[in-house]
Amino acid sequence: MKLGLVCISEILKKKDKSLAFKTMTRKRFLELGREAALVELSARILHNCQLTKQIILHCAANGISHYRISSCLAPLVTDSTLNISYDDLPDMPAITSTLADVGATAQRCGVSLSSHPDQFNVLTSYNADVVDRSIKELNHQAYVLDLMKLPQNYSAPMCLHLNLSPDFKKENLVSYVDRFVSALFSCSTSVQNRLVLENEDKGFWNCQNLYESFGKLIPLVFDNLHDLCNQSDTDQHSLLKLFKSTWGSHIPVMHWSEGLPDKPRSHAEFASHVPAVVSMNNDCVWEFELKGKDEAILQVLRGQ
Repeated sequence: MKLGLVCISEILKKKDKSLAFKTMTRKRFLELGREAALVELSARILHNCQLTKQIILHCAANGISHYRISSCLAPLVTDSTLNISYDDLPDMPAITSTLADVGATAQRCGVSLSSHPDQFNVLTSYNADVVDRSIKELNHQAYVLDLMKLPQNYSAPMCLHLNLSPDFKKENLVSYVDRFVSALFSCSTSVQNRLVLENEDKGFWNCQNLYESFGKLIPLVFDNLHDLCNQSDTDQHSLLKLFKSTWGSHIPVMHWSEGLPDKPRSHAEFASHVPAVVSMNNDCVWEFELKGKDEAILQVLRGQ
């Protein structure tokens, strides 16, 4: 079973508290003063890049064949109010070298990589500033993948939620899709060649509507928990077959999670079972979104 770790290794963190990603708030940056803040930010980004390599090696040693890179790898660099350039970071040569090593290590170890920009990136927003910020963030995350020397194709996918249902009082569905395509083509080619879309846990973009609107345009990521929360008229096995067909020759990357009994949209700590839609589709990579992270993955792998 091809399972993927999402961002954080709970096992490494418990062994050594320093093996956690470091972030920085805008408030902290401003308090330090620009020169000192850039030195500290640079060191934190370098630490995050080095940790990413350690996590990949950890995945390979434990039979975890995929890793979703943390979107917090380089905090603040896309904050337009701070006007930070990579050239401002004193550790940039080491950061660049380390990221190239991350990509080479993943390839050598047979661990595929992906990213998942957060929910604040909305290419279909009716607010032009939100779209501009989203394009900037997506370009940045694709640039990180480029520094890792990963292929500019769907073997290193960037998964995005649409995050906004169509407002049918303002536009029809064709116009919505056109706006998405227009925003996507305003992104770098590195983004265009990697971006994939995921079904939502509420709103218009369930599996069926997503496939009917985007299935011929872009690869689609099936999330089993989102489908349970926001069901289509079609069963999961049939939906997954449709979603897999959008990936062409690339190995599809899908999402597996499980909700809490009283909060179905909240992720459980560990898996109570392996869903049939997962166990019957070993030709996919399943990014494992349960809160137990690698501890939960190993519980599943050892129970096979």
